[in-house]
Amino acid sequence: MRKTLTLLAFAVMLFGVTSCLFENDLSYPKTEADITSFEVEGQLSVKIDAENRHVAVELAESVDISRVKVTGIAVSEKAEIVGGVPAYLDLTGPVTIVVKTYSEETWTVSATQPVVRYIDVEGQVGEAEFDVPNRSAIVYVSGSQSLKSVVFKAMKLEKEGSVVVSTSGTVVEGTLTHEETEECVFPMTLECVMLRKFTVETDGETVDWIVRVLNKDVEVEVTSVNAWATHAYVTGLFDGTGEPYIEYRRDGDDSWTKVIGAVVTGTGISADFTGLQPGAAYEVRVVSGENASAPFAFETEDAAQVPNMDFDDWYSSDPSAAKAVWYPYSSSADQAWDSANPGAATFIGSSTTPEESFVVSGKAARLESKYAVIAFAAGNIYTGKFDKIAGVGAELDWGYPFTSRPSALKGWYSYSPKPIDRADASKLSTGGLSAGELLGKQDKCQILVILADWDSQFHVNTTKGQFVDVENDGHIIAYGVLETDMSTDGEYKEFTIDLEYRTKNRRPNYVVISACASYLGDYFTGGVGSTLYVDEFEFVYE
Repeated sequence: MRKTLTLLAFAVMLFGVTSCLFENDLSYPKTEADITSFEVEGQLSVKIDAENRHVAVELAESVDISRVKVTGIAVSEKAEIVGGVPAYLDLTGPVTIVVKTYSEETWTVSATQPVVRYIDVEGQVGEAEFDVPNRSAIVYVSGSQSLKSVVFKAMKLEKEGSVVVSTSGTVVEGTLTHEETEECVFPMTLECVMLRKFTVETDGETVDWIVRVLNKDVEVEVTSVNAWATHAYVTGLFDGTGEPYIEYRRDGDDSWTKVIGAVVTGTGISADFTGLQPGAAYEVRVVSGENASAPFAFETEDAAQVPNMDFDDWYSSDPSAAKAVWYPYSSSADQAWDSANPGAATFIGSSTTPEESFVVSGKAARLESKYAVIAFAAGNIYTGKFDKIAGVGAELDWGYPFTSRPSALKGWYSYSPKPIDRADASKLSTGGLSAGELLGKQDKCQILVILADWDSQFHVNTTKGQFVDVENDGHIIAYGVLETDMSTDGEYKEFTIDLEYRTKNRRPNYVVISACASYLGDYFTGGVGSTLYVDEFEFVYE
């Protein structure tokens, strides 16, 4: 899998620093006896812990965990797996693999298989509570719901592919009781005054679950508000009767605005409404008949921007020098951006420079891919700070403090690509790429955005192989990228990069914005002379 281009391209080539800051965590620096990648059929994720020699696999529900097909495994250079790896593994318990070079190292492979369980009934209050070891569950319904006739709409108690086939329970008729068993066809109405048993077929066996339905009094209330800059997602509860709705108002206003399109599910109500002002105080409440909840106060996020997104501010201690080191910020301003210039300019001059004549407005950033005697370098710019040269690598702090959630990044770019004429075959092979297939093809530029809730700036250390894993880093909240090999024919073109949110319930702490003239700069590969101009970036809030 190809790594995502980063913005350390030139320091990489001169100091052994990889220009890619996003590393798949299936790949690690070579050691004497490392497993460097591991793949099985039906995997959701794989985490390789080189220090503890452990491979953790998360499997999809549909996989037979006792017979998991191995589709790929790789080890360090000159290493081998003692006895090989069977085509199928029984991962109901840990499995050991011995990797050998000059010595033998024992690795452990273990698997988890999360199962999604649910019970959906009319008038339900909250989610069902599951006691998996004892195969029992509790479902709460509103106080107004009769337990003599509970409508079960859907149910899943075991892994994917299982079927709830029948249910049995005690039916009360006057002073008499008797047991009834019936086939499960959802939706179905059942008496739940007492416990019910549900029989499930899974993997050729039958298992029984015990389900208890209980009444629970519900207050009319707002339970949560997830407020963005211009919209808010609100959830609440009501007693399950009538026609509830949600309404809001600006703090200090007398009148309320009713939200159109609220969704009612059981005793829950939710709405995602827009038209709010950034950085403003509001109140929201749930109304059901004559009852209204207490107002819930919240504030919308600021429609924040990153300093110098127009690329008008630049600094150099010696701007007239032939190999001037340019920084994308003024000497007194808050530094948000950096590039590989601090490590590379001494050798061939800055590959990222201010542009004053070919601009959309003010100044722009000019990024040019170059070739020196040592290696190929892609012009780049990113939010963060170049830290220092560290042995044969480099260190830098990745990201700029940022807590808002924009919907997109827009701006202008101009690109003049060249055919790829520099390719490092050894580097490309680590990403499954071929130098022969790339040479002569048109280069590509790349602009990307990442929002993450790291506790601090991500500290990249290329010497230790410490990189960001875009695909598997759980701290990454949103991501968007533009990548193209099309020339803009010497003109600027407006772009919009929509951000794809992996979660909408967390706020970021940092933003990464990066631009690079050669998308394979992390593999010392690209077209010499490929040039990217960027100008007038701005976050969009909708």
